[in-house]
Amino acid sequence: MNSNLMTQAFWNLRSRFYLICILSLFFCKPQGTVSEFYPEPLPNLTGGTETLEDFKGKVLVLDFWATWCEPCAKAVPTINEWKSSVSEKDFVFRGINTDTTEPIEKIKKDMNLLKMSYPTLLDKDWKMTDFYQVEGIPCLLVFDRSGKIVYRQYGLVPSDLSGLVIRSHVWAASDLP
Repeated sequence: MNSNLMTQAFWNLRSRFYLICILSLFFCKPQGTVSEFYPEPLPNLTGGTETLEDFKGKVLVLDFWATWCEPCAKAVPTINEWKSSVSEKDFVFRGINTDTTEPIEKIKKDMNLLKMSYPTLLDKDWKMTDFYQVEGIPCLLVFDRSGKIVYRQYGLVPSDLSGLVIRSHVWAASDLP
């Protein structure tokens, strides 16, 4: 094949590529922001329910934990300190208790012993846990203001606090798209 035909083929291919790119801008637009919030309401410890969608517009932090989990207990003081360092107008913290058989009274007692400063929702059948593919606890999930997961961390130690506080400034400064 001579170089003139190769050059022409290259430019022809390049033109088609640009055409596809331009057309994709018109026909492949995202349909708004995709929320990754679990769609079903979860029971809280007072007999009511909460839906994660209710927290859209705020940065949402979920702490997956269980009463028998020692690393979960060790994570609570760090989460409490993190929570106290951010604005309640920008952030919402919720525990997600994954105990399948513990009575509510036991969960409440453990929360008091741990001095957990944030409310807990119950995921006794692990539907939310499976939905987010939580592979171990403690697990932190952070959602931006639009409901998209922006951070996941397994385990939490006091030395993680400074990084979480720094990230919090970025998450709080983000606006809804």
